[in-house]
Amino acid sequence: MKYVMIIPDGAADKPIEELGGKTPLEVADTPNFNALAKKGIIGRTKTVPKGFIPASDIANLSLLGYEPQKFYSGRGPLEAANIGVELGEDDLAFRCNLVTNAEGKLFDYSAGHIRDKEAKILIDCLNSELGSDELKFFLGTSYRNLALFKNSRHLELDKTKNFAPHDIIGKKISKHLPRGKNSNILREVIEASASILGEHEVNKVRIDLEENPANMIWLWSGGPKANMPLFKDLFGLEGAVISAVDLIKGIGKIIGLDVLKVKGANGYYDTNYAGKAQAAIDALKSLDFVFIHIEATDEAGHNQDLRMKIACLERIDKLVLGKINEALEGQDYRILITPDHPTPLAIRTHTNEPVPFLMSGSDIKSGDFSSYSEKSAQASSLYFDKGTDLIRYFLQKN
Repeated sequence: MKYVMIIPDGAADKPIEELGGKTPLEVADTPNFNALAKKGIIGRTKTVPKGFIPASDIANLSLLGYEPQKFYSGRGPLEAANIGVELGEDDLAFRCNLVTNAEGKLFDYSAGHIRDKEAKILIDCLNSELGSDELKFFLGTSYRNLALFKNSRHLELDKTKNFAPHDIIGKKISKHLPRGKNSNILREVIEASASILGEHEVNKVRIDLEENPANMIWLWSGGPKANMPLFKDLFGLEGAVISAVDLIKGIGKIIGLDVLKVKGANGYYDTNYAGKAQAAIDALKSLDFVFIHIEATDEAGHNQDLRMKIACLERIDKLVLGKINEALEGQDYRILITPDHPTPLAIRTHTNEPVPFLMSGSDIKSGDFSSYSEKSAQASSLYFDKGTDLIRYFLQKN
């Protein structure tokens, strides 16, 4: 049996007046989703446990079978694992976004999805001006970078209250800086970055080109080194992860899944959808399980881009699901499609509501559904209170 999980990040949404009270999933042209729905089952699962902020790290850990209550240590250390930053037992790693500060408000959590080459110049500058034996900055992908605080665990910086930048778009920065014991250390680094990056030549050029400048960093979701059992030890399967996002790739490396590189996979609207599908098809020739994560739908939700959220769903349907279905036809395989969390366009951030899932394939009897959507899932009696229960059901490990 081959198992394929497809995660359209943040795809679930709320009814939208502009769409006649429907959601992007309901109006998108997704014949492959709907064909699977007719042959399979639909339901809902809660991926974010009570007490946790709805975020992709929490939700994807749940979907992969790892209870956040036991294994979550922060987004920073998960991303560090992918970019090759080795954490000592007393080190803390923080996600370090390059952001746009406009008139004291957080205007853009991604600095216009800054290009990697520009991000590298700015990260090098931060290391030169702010870096030390205790603080180092590391390049990730685009705006998603890393700050490492060496030998700082005793300061309990990971216990400070801090905010994800995509949750505070348009809000005053001064009211959302880190809070709590020793949070002044994080605040001082953030504030110093504004002075350094604000006048940088890269940002002067970006402004001339009418692009959002990366004129400040934002530190959040820090933690110590992550330790989790191998996926193979939990489920007895060899597998792979396909994603453009350091977070997902970092989780994959920690739990022993192959992390596959796909040329042109960039975590945005124009990611290489077909390339991801082909990588999955090739991997399944020797592996049992593939986890395909697609960030584009989440970015559209954060950007409040209705047109692109629909377009990205259609690309996933045609270029990912359609291609995989065609390649695996006639084999024993199962497919599970589920967002990790909703990212409603109306609020531009994540919610912790249950997500709709679609499961189809070998030994799965039809539940008499006609299409895949939030509405269809709400009409189903199939519900898993934990994402960890959903994957066990999917992999037939109950």
